[in-house]
This record gives sequence, C-alpha cells and structure tokens, in this order.
Amino acid sequence: MRRASPQELGGWDGLVAENPDGGQILQTRAWGEFKRAHRWAPEYLVSDSGQRVAILELRHSVPGLGVLGYVPKGPGVTAAAELPALLEGLRATAGSAFVIKVEPEIAQSAAAVAALREMGLEKSRHDVQISRATIIVDLRPDEEAMLASFKPKCRYNIRLGQRRGVTVAPVALDATSIDTMYALMASTRDRAGFTLRSKEYFAQYWQLHAAAGQGQLFFASLDGAVLAGVFATYIGRKAWYKDGGSTKEHASVMAPHLLQWEVMRWLRARGVEAYDLVAVPPAAELNPSHPLFGLYRFKSGFSDQITEYVGTWDLPIQRRRFAAWNAVAERAAHQWAYRVRHDLLY
Repeated sequence: MRRASPQELGGWDGLVAENPDGGQILQTRAWGEFKRAHRWAPEYLVSDSGQRVAILELRHSVPGLGVLGYVPKGPGVTAAAELPALLEGLRATAGSAFVIKVEPEIAQSAAAVAALREMGLEKSRHDVQISRATIIVDLRPDEEAMLASFKPKCRYNIRLGQRRGVTVAPVALDATSIDTMYALMASTRDRAGFTLRSKEYFAQYWQLHAAAGQGQLFFASLDGAVLAGVFATYIGRKAWYKDGGSTKEHASVMAPHLLQWEVMRWLRARGVEAYDLVAVPPAAELNPSHPLFGLYRFKSGFSDQITEYVGTWDLPIQRRRFAAWNAVAERAAHQWAYRVRHDLLY
C-alpha cells in the first residue's frame, strides 16, 4: 500500500471506477476534498497487491487517542477473499491510527461474516452509512422492459404524474435551486423525523460533485411550483439516489414517482447501468415500525429485491486505545460534534 502518485491523484476518479466494485461515489476525489473541510484528512492510497485498488481513507484526530481512520464504502472489492491484502496494506500505513473502519460492499452472508472475523475485523457497534441494505435498479434493459419490471402501482403513478402535467428537468445548482432543494428536504424531515445536516453541508458537496461531472440536481414541477427534488450522483456505470425531498402539496399527482423514472432515463442515456436507491430496511426487518419502512414502500415500487452488505467493520490497530474508543470516546465524540458543531461525526 502506498500513497497515490501525482499522476494517479490527477486521474483518481478513473482509478476508483476501475476498482473491482465498479467504483463508489464516497471514494472519489470530490468526496475526499469535501470531507477535508469537515475535520477529516483524506489519504489517497493505492494497493498494487494483485489487482490494483484505489482507496480513499479519511483520517480524523481524536484527542488523547490518536487517529480514527475510515474508508467510506470501501475498500473497493466485492468478495471477502480480495480483502486480506488490502487490510495488511492499511495496517502498514496506519501510522498513529488506533482503528480503521472499513465497509466494503461485500454481500451479507454467514460465510462472509466468518471470513471477516477470521481476518481480525470486528463488527462496528453502529454502521456509519445507512445504506447497508438497499435496492438497486437495473438500468440495462430498454425502457419498456424497465417499466414492465416496476410494480403495477408504481407504473400507474408514473403515468398519472405525466397525465396531470408534472414535468421533470435537470437544473443548474445556484443559490435559488439549492434553497429550493433544501426546503424540500426539510419538509420531508419534518414529516419523517430524521436528522438533517445544514444547508451549507449539502450545498458544498452538491457543488463539488456537480463540478466533477458526478452529480445532477433534478426538480419535478407542476404549473411552475417545484414539488419534488433529487440529487443523483454517479461514477462509471453506477449511480446513487443521494438526496431527495418533496412537499406534501399536490401529493395526489405522484411527482416523486415520475421524478425517479426521469432520473433513471437520464442516467441510462449516459451509460449508467445500476441505480442504487440507497437505504431500506434489511429483509428480516420489513415491518411498518422500522424507521426506513416508508422509504422501502416507495422504493420497492421500482424493485423489491433488497441487496444487503456486511456494513461497517473495525480494524483495530492499537488495542487499548480502540477499547477506550468503544467504551467512552466514540459516544463523547458524537455528542461533541452534535452539541458544539451541530453536525454528525462521520
């Protein structure tokens, strides 16, 4: 494991897209530089052991303990057998880190969990990203076949939106569109009760990904009024439903369904083959009391196949400091970030 050369850093996103997992938006240069502004130092690493893998590791200083390392949605492999050499490389470049959190998109299974434990990994008490379980829509079929694969009610809602005059368009990021999108997200937050970071936080990474050609904002409107918005991110042949929001006004015209369909058409036209809808409950927890069940009910209209990953795992480097982190310091760090910076830790 080594730091990326200046030439590799200049073409970083191309390296990420060539990773065995096909690339991950949270491993891009834009995400690393965005998190630099939020107390995380990005390290751009390359492993040449076997197949080359580009790895973004974020490093955060924890007073009294050292450095907390975090590889968001990576390293970029999909099989447990590909992980040991990468973990050894992360250990070798750990420096003052007491733990490195990893969350490769390896499919959840008893065999995968056993393999990760055999490598010395320990399951994190909490997953950092909420996308451990997700729904991925296949964009490779033609549009008629895609529509036919949706549930009948979803198809009906898409066509209803079209009949009622809802229009969907990609929009440029400016002060007005950012304000509008954040207001839509805040409206959804008020109805669903989830935590929402500041407008400045979202605006910064929207702008960075858009500038890198990896993000696009879309609005669904009716008679000039914006009813719903989506910010989609993409790299290589993969895309993600990164952020979304809607107003409760004119809910009967089903703008969010038509909006997602038009986003899929836009992505498909640009060579994207898979659209990750990001967060749903695990299959074993599909019940109305789950906080993500409302999202599942909407997203499952496009596909009801749930993909589950192994989630976040800890690679302990310094055992005593790692134990202190688990016992006290992580909770204190979360509380400090929320109370002092009015933000989340990760």
